[in-house]
Amino acid sequence: MEQNTQPESGFKITNLILLESNFKREASVTFEQSKISNTVNVDVNVQVTDKTIFVTESLSYSQKSAEIVEVTADIKMVGIFEKIGESELDLEQFGQVNGAAIIFPYIREQLTNLSAKAGIGLIVLPPFNFTKK
Repeated sequence: MEQNTQPESGFKITNLILLESNFKREASVTFEQSKISNTVNVDVNVQVTDKTIFVTESLSYSQKSAEIVEVTADIKMVGIFEKIGESELDLEQFGQVNGAAIIFPYIREQLTNLSAKAGIGLIVLPPFNFTKK
């Protein structure tokens, strides 16, 4: 007997695309955690067409020490999701919460990789709760 592995209803990610990745650091960067402050902003934009949800998520990161911005990063990704079957979940809400939560680990990974290559140690962002955004 063949088993059906396709869900009867739900959402499937069909593509994840890096749209933008900008990183800048100063020549001299403070490494002592007690002397730096970080600012993280996340923005989510959702577009819905029929059964396709486009979730564009942007992250803006900056690190300051003594009012000098030493590190900045801007990362933007889009996830394309397809509705399968008859899910009762609102497509806009799915994009704002679930879709954004699916994309965020990839943005976190991009920032961590860029910081490692920049020689400033790893910038590892904590998880983000999109239900309380």
